[in-house]
Amino acid sequence: MHQLACVPPSPKVMSMLYMDYLRDGQANGLTFSQYLQMMGYANPAHDLTGMDDAATGQMIAGQLELIAIPDHPITGQLHVKVLLVDFPDKPGLLPRQRYEDLLFSQGQHLTGSMYDYFREVSLAQVEITGSVHGWFRMPQPYSFYTNHESGIFGENNGMTSYPRNAQRLAEDAVRTALNFGVPFEPELDKMQRGVVTALFIVHAGRGAETLHPQLRLDEIWSHKFELKTPIQVGPALFAVTYLTVPQECDLGVCAHELGHLAFQWQDFYDPNGSDDGVKWSGSGEWDLMASGSYNGGSASPAHPAGLHKSQHGWVATEIVQFSQGVAEQVELEIDPYSTTQGKVVKLISPHYLPGQYLLLENRTRVGFDRYLPGEGLLVWRVDESGEMFAPGNPGMLLVQADSLHHLESNGFGDAGDPFPGSTRRTQLKSTGRISTSFPGQTGSGLNLAMIRHSQVTGKITLRVDYDGS
Repeated sequence: MHQLACVPPSPKVMSMLYMDYLRDGQANGLTFSQYLQMMGYANPAHDLTGMDDAATGQMIAGQLELIAIPDHPITGQLHVKVLLVDFPDKPGLLPRQRYEDLLFSQGQHLTGSMYDYFREVSLAQVEITGSVHGWFRMPQPYSFYTNHESGIFGENNGMTSYPRNAQRLAEDAVRTALNFGVPFEPELDKMQRGVVTALFIVHAGRGAETLHPQLRLDEIWSHKFELKTPIQVGPALFAVTYLTVPQECDLGVCAHELGHLAFQWQDFYDPNGSDDGVKWSGSGEWDLMASGSYNGGSASPAHPAGLHKSQHGWVATEIVQFSQGVAEQVELEIDPYSTTQGKVVKLISPHYLPGQYLLLENRTRVGFDRYLPGEGLLVWRVDESGEMFAPGNPGMLLVQADSLHHLESNGFGDAGDPFPGSTRRTQLKSTGRISTSFPGQTGSGLNLAMIRHSQVTGKITLRVDYDGS
């Protein structure tokens, strides 16, 4: 699952676009996907390695290589270097303390800091720390870097516009910081690859992803990418990858982009927008790496989906594997995620291909998850060889209990998605409109039954029946 995409447009922007579509596009015979493409919402990072994917720079023998899988579990302290930059035509207006509080304060920020967020979702196994420097005045005006392309759009995803793009902005930011004596400490290399793991560029101006298409081109779209040329910032230490967010950034966009930069997660919404004529929401508001980054007005982003947590060992993973020809019943209990415990359950049918499984997790509206669209058992169908381009057979798909498939169209998630959820569905069979099977393959033989969600304890109980086929 190594696909490329920008931070998603905010749900507010998507709502405005949908109203515009009903007024203008539908009358002209366009589908909503076609209208989005016409309005320029094909993903600027599509097929561009290093932008908003899991790639992290690695310096080997003086050359840059990209690691495109989440192969390095992150625990312990993660040091972040934050550079505040402004421009002759757009000065930075917010105090440095604002970013120190938003990113690194401990239990003091009114709605929670990035430190608080990752401490919660990792069960206190990750501690975000760092330093903020600036404001630093850039050598070119803001309009030079946006280039009326949001800093990343244009021919060849805006990269042919270099140096008039956000890539050059990041390079100018690093060079200016070095000129002012900003230290780049060895501990910034969390992955021991000779690269600064987490470099934040906070720019004066707004985030294009929050604006209507007619307003966005002269602002920078928040993203993670790599410098055109790595810059040495210390002994055996290089700046290679970066993320950029606007001065009015909220926790959600910062946590989402850090998910790419340090935790090596892909985008789990449609990575190519409507390029292929299909537009879908991926894991929606259930996942930090999709539109869940905007939950609570972006001040209380959703937890990363259970798959992402399990990749770093932040939660216990109970594996239940069935054998062909052996009928079996298994009783399961999944406690709600808390500050001290968390578990996902991986179900593997003998009819699944390698890397395919169901992943079960219990989600409740507590902590940073308090703005989830619902509560209960989430059943994820995971195919590690899949991609997120379209909902036919993606890398990860939420099996939605209400069988309405809203995430596969223009929905972001609702109370009908979990089991039992608002539809009170207590079973999921091997066949049907929704099922435990993968499209085009032999039926899994797995049936989930007697799914219960205690309103008192929050605990999920269920029975898994394998028919022995």
